[in-house]
This record gives sequence, structure tokens and C-alpha cells, in this order.
Amino acid sequence: MDIKTAEKFMEKLVKAGMEYGFEECEACFALDSSMSIDILNGEVSSYENSATSALSFRGLKNGQMGYCSTNILNDDSIGFLLKSAMENCEVLNDEDPQFIYCDENNKELYYSQLSEAYSKNTYNAFAELGLKLEKAILALDSRIDAVDYLTISCGTGPFLIINSKGLHSYRDNDGMSIMAAARATDSDGSVKSGGHYWIGTDIDEFDMDKFLAKFQENLLGKMGAKSVKSGNYKAVLTPEAFNQFFSVFFGNFFATPMQRGLSLLADKEGTKIASEVLTVKEIPMYEDARTKIPFDDEGVLTTEKAIIDKGVFATALYDLKSAYKAGRKSTGNGFRGGAGVSECPTNLIVEPGNKSFNELLEEVGDGIILTDLSGLHAGVNSISGDFSLLCEGYLIENGKKGRPVEQITVAGNFYEVIKEIISVGNDIINLPAGDGEFFTPSVYVGTLAISGDDSSN
Repeated sequence: MDIKTAEKFMEKLVKAGMEYGFEECEACFALDSSMSIDILNGEVSSYENSATSALSFRGLKNGQMGYCSTNILNDDSIGFLLKSAMENCEVLNDEDPQFIYCDENNKELYYSQLSEAYSKNTYNAFAELGLKLEKAILALDSRIDAVDYLTISCGTGPFLIINSKGLHSYRDNDGMSIMAAARATDSDGSVKSGGHYWIGTDIDEFDMDKFLAKFQENLLGKMGAKSVKSGNYKAVLTPEAFNQFFSVFFGNFFATPMQRGLSLLADKEGTKIASEVLTVKEIPMYEDARTKIPFDDEGVLTTEKAIIDKGVFATALYDLKSAYKAGRKSTGNGFRGGAGVSECPTNLIVEPGNKSFNELLEEVGDGIILTDLSGLHAGVNSISGDFSLLCEGYLIENGKKGRPVEQITVAGNFYEVIKEIISVGNDIINLPAGDGEFFTPSVYVGTLAISGDDSSN
């Protein structure tokens, strides 16, 4: 269904919802069009081109918010949606106030960021690039046995909200990604695996030489890896590793977990929780972000803000519901997950420092680089902040990157780690996160406890 047809249906649905007896109501429509191909053994092994749509409705009655959703948009669906949402209201017993919102000064919200380059995303273009990339990866080194995973995908779609208070909110975006992984056999017969990724909006901006150089480092750099003796090591997390590490604990910065007693950051706003060299900002309209987000899914305008400001916990992220409970204003972080709304970040940026990655290593002298963390769910207690994770990396010897390291475990506590950060690098990367992206540099996090093989040299 096209967006214009959906818009007319939503207007009709909202009007019918008010006539049905809801005090307030809202309709949301999302259309997701995507295409992807997988390359394996010199051919396109799979191809998918799909378009899915979903409409959700929520209505307020006697202080309760009922929800229902469908992917069928016709007159019969209206009755089903209204009846189901009203029945939902009758069985709910949520004591917290619920909100359907519209800023009187910002009723019509519109932001389109569709790129002209999206039309370049065709089956032939993806197949040609994918086959060429697989061949180039295999040609990097005779020790590479196979490219086990290579996918190129793209997606686009509009997102529209209409409610009974007058809100008419529309935004869209598009983008594409390339992800690949391969395995290689080391001289001792052990098998190593590694890969790389690229995200962007224009297939012509993909730099294959740059991609291959990083791919080669991530895979062949593991050759000869072995464990290290257990001990406390000065540690640098690469941008990817720090992104993984910080992301898994970021839910603690949402207001709702704090209010439910599920975050140790409750009542800590305005206090120092981290090293003064750490600043984490949310910049929804960040210039370097692929997707910019001027307003959230509740119709609240987004704003630039520091979440951690030179070590001080500046603000939690609030939606309308959690902001009301805290006597605050929403920070513009109310986003939909299905029919419901909860806090979610937009574009997050760890403010970079002045030192390059190599200068961080020089500062450390002797220690360890952590490049990849595994077990980010099983090995993490997201509430207490405790973690014990399998990881890989490299030694730091005399301020230089040394031999590769594997079969080690790093353990500690998130809140203690961010207090002990010594330096932040300037080598930023970005990965998708929340409704936007997370930009992170390398970080010298102080000393970490590493468990390894005490027989290692």
C-alpha cells in the first residue's frame, strides 16, 4: 500500500476511534522495502526483494492505553482494530498515566531524507559488486580458505503517525550495507575467522581497497595468536570493541529502567559517574550520521544533549511517560517497538580526544589491545554492570602493536571501567544503534583483569 492510501485510511481510523468512544487515539503506519543478496562460492546463493507494511492503533480509555495492529488496511480492519484495542483497555491495570501528544506549535512534522542514489541499488549492481568482492577477498592471501558470509542489502521506507490531537508526523530514510566474513588456516592448522562491514547511502561511495585492507587486518592479523598469562593489563579498546562494550550497558541510561529499580544510575543525574575525559552526546541531527532524526515517534522534537558530560551524568533519556513520572520534560527519545513506546537513542557520539590510536599505544607502553568481545549477553549482568567476556586482541609491547592474542577472558564492572578511563582516541567509527548510529573511538580504559593461559610466553 502506498503512503497516500495509508494516510487516508489512518485519518478515517482516527476519526472512527473517537466516535467509538476513545478519549484520544493514534494510528501509526510503517512501510519497509528491502533487497538483499548473498554471495557464496562464486555465485549469488540467495536473493530477496520484499516490501512489508504494518499499521498499529492505540487508544486511551479510562486511563488505560489499548493497542492493536494489522497489515490489512480496509474497512473491515477498522472495526477489528477498534474492538481489539478497547478490549485491551478493559483488561489493563496500568497505574501510570498514558500519553498521546501533539505540540500545538508543531503539529505538522515532516522530514524526508531519501537519497537519489538509492535507485542505484539493483540486483545487477549488487551481484556484480558482491562477486568481485568475494574474488578479491580470496586473492588477499593463499591461507584464506573461503568467504563464508557476504551479503549486500538495502532498505527504505516511510513512517507516518496521525493522532486525534492533530499530530501529522512523517519521516523516511534509506541506506545500504555490506558485510563479509571469511576463514583462514594458520600454520599450526588452527582456523581463524574474521571480517568487516560497510554502511552508507551510495553504492558508488564504497571503497573496496579500504574495505579489503581492514578485512585483511581483521582476519590475517589473527595468525599466530595465542593466549597470555593471567594478570592485570593496561588495556586499549578499539572503536569496535568500545562500541560493543558501551552499547550492552546503555539501557541503564534510560529513565524507565531507573524508575523500575533496574538501573544503578537511578537518582545519579548531576553526579560524577565516569572519568572526566569521557563525554557522550546524543546529536539527533549529527552531520556525519547516515540517518538524522528531528523528532521522535511521540511527536516530540529531538535536541542535542550531553548524556555524560566530562564524567558527570548529565541526563537520562526520557519519553513522555517516564518524563511525567520524573516531573521532567521528554528528551525526545520515545520510539516505537511494535505498538508500544519506550526510550531509545538516536545518534550517539563519544566525544573524541586528540590522540591517534598509535599515540594511545605509546601512552600505554606495555599492555593489551582488545578488538572483539564475545558473550555480550550470557557474560553480562546489565543491572550490576558486572561482565566476564571472551575476547581477542593484540599485545602492546614498548608502545607498539604486538602479537595477536586469543583464548582470553576479560572481567570487571562497567561502572568501574568508565571511572578509570585515562585517554580517548580520535579514530571514530560508526555502527547502527537504536534509531540511529553510535560513533565511538578507541579508548584507553586503564587496567583490566585478564584471564589466560599461565603457560604462555
